[in-house]
Amino acid sequence: MIIRYFTEGEKLDVAGLNEITVLIDRSETELTEIGWNCWTPNQDGPPHKHNDKTQLFYVTNGVGKIHLGNDVYDASPGDLAYVPAGLVHQTITTTSEKLCYMLFNVFISQDKEGHTSFADHIQKVKQIRKLQAQSGKSDVEETITLKEVIPGKFFSQVLSNNRLELNNKHSVGLIPRSINTNLELNLVRRASGLSNQMEVHNDKEQTFFILEGDGTVTVGSESVHVKAGNVIAIPRNVYHKAEAGKEDLYYLCLNSFSIT
Repeated sequence: MIIRYFTEGEKLDVAGLNEITVLIDRSETELTEIGWNCWTPNQDGPPHKHNDKTQLFYVTNGVGKIHLGNDVYDASPGDLAYVPAGLVHQTITTTSEKLCYMLFNVFISQDKEGHTSFADHIQKVKQIRKLQAQSGKSDVEETITLKEVIPGKFFSQVLSNNRLELNNKHSVGLIPRSINTNLELNLVRRASGLSNQMEVHNDKEQTFFILEGDGTVTVGSESVHVKAGNVIAIPRNVYHKAEAGKEDLYYLCLNSFSIT
């Protein structure tokens, strides 16, 4: 098990445009990478796309706009954006405050864009990102065009708007595998005072991001206390469970599947 707090980790500067705090590096997992991405205030970020990974943004701080293809959304803490592989997207900060979000990368293959680490990836693309920001165009480099690009999705206040439904069930499906074969995203509630059975998955690795409450996550023989802001990586083929403490525990559960 890997457990980290979302503001603590190696800082990567991306050409002065944004700073990424590395939480779960691609070198530590099969298909998943997690960072905390903060964009410089009053800035139009670079329009760009990724052909080799799907992304999720969960906003933690600040306000701004997120472009998903031709659609534009006002973004604030608690919002969630789904960015399929090949979709041109852009982040714009509209105030003197940074716009920050949890960045979840799910790679289509274990090649992971041909980069060995998050730092290696940033080093190789930051000049391209700078040119994209200056030109306002995503096509400053040669890229493979996907035959079909899945539409993006935007979820406003993902926890608040699903809290009532979660009173009657333990999870709400946000991104099903039926629309994207390499990932699945659920919003999960674990009720205080209830125990859960250990479970294991041989077809996916999982990442939990704690949104609210406190509790315990057990992976194999190791148990750790968790709170809002913790991110936990769970490998395939390892028994695990999550249980609430004195308060109900709410978290995003990201399932990453290999499709190659």
